[in-house]
Amino acid sequence: MKANNSTPNYKSNLLTVLPLMGLMMVFFSCDFQGYDEKVVLENGEVTSKNIETNEIFDVVEDSPEFPGGMEAWNEFLMNNLKYPEKAREMGIEGTVYVVFEVRKDGSVKNVELLKGIGAGCDEEAKRVIMQSPNWTPGKQKGHTVNVRLRVPIKFKLGEKEVIA
Repeated sequence: MKANNSTPNYKSNLLTVLPLMGLMMVFFSCDFQGYDEKVVLENGEVTSKNIETNEIFDVVEDSPEFPGGMEAWNEFLMNNLKYPEKAREMGIEGTVYVVFEVRKDGSVKNVELLKGIGAGCDEEAKRVIMQSPNWTPGKQKGHTVNVRLRVPIKFKLGEKEVIA
């Protein structure tokens, strides 16, 4: 008896559908906001319409920059961080990791602790970052965007008590 070859081959159908589903996922997950869009008016005039976005990028083409660069950032941290007395008494040293957003206007928002060492060092690191002056905002495809940064702040007892 011969097998019936009229049944559909589900594996080949699945292999055809998977790439299409992947393309659809990419298309629908893309955020097309935050860019200038060219609009043609009824009178034929071409104008630009800025579409706002609140998307927060983790990786961008041009990262946010502290005014004056990394040397100025390190100097800002050394001048403004105060080693917590409790941490000093307990001999606590280590690195506090903080995450924050640099908004499109350069302001620092949503400062959060990623990993801390306790004894007041975590709160001190957050306090100083919240006091940071405005940064030069990050850019993606030539447009200013909100960017999330992760920063290590090292607390070390010794000659220089706070090292950033």
